[in-house]
Amino acid sequence: MIRLARDRSGIALTEFALVLPFLILLLIGSYQFNDAVSAYRKVTITTKTVADLTSQFTSVSQSDVDTILNASAQVLTPYSAAASKITVSQIRIDDKLVATVDWSQGKNVIGLTKGAPFNLPAEVKQPNTYLIVAAVDYRYDPIVAANLIGTINMHDQIIMGPRASNLVKMRAS
Repeated sequence: MIRLARDRSGIALTEFALVLPFLILLLIGSYQFNDAVSAYRKVTITTKTVADLTSQFTSVSQSDVDTILNASAQVLTPYSAAASKITVSQIRIDDKLVATVDWSQGKNVIGLTKGAPFNLPAEVKQPNTYLIVAAVDYRYDPIVAANLIGTINMHDQIIMGPRASNLVKMRAS
């Protein structure tokens, strides 16, 4: 009996068996965290791409904007573009610094209503100007432990001024 109490030959295996579930959770958790950060980076890059491409035009048709939105959705790869809602809008700021939607179009979502008020930060409001606003909402479903973590809603928005002219006119297709 005393000899059995002094025997330490299986203790490392026992400790490893106790620690293994924690190590597996740590591995899965760090993988999932890195994947979520990567998805958010893709959302940010997509938002910038939509605004950047749109701001380079002097006028666009609905099919031009559809092309921009479809191309920008490819930036989300390998994440599903079907889980995203992408909008691009031109916001008009009048002489009283009231911002309203001039035109808007979306992918997987209806664009903003023309003439609707739009909330802009005071520091970007300049009288009688136009701004391009791109926004992406993304529903991220974790690959591992989706039931445990749940869906993560990601959002990004960017405001840019038109580059080639004072505004980007929406022309008939």
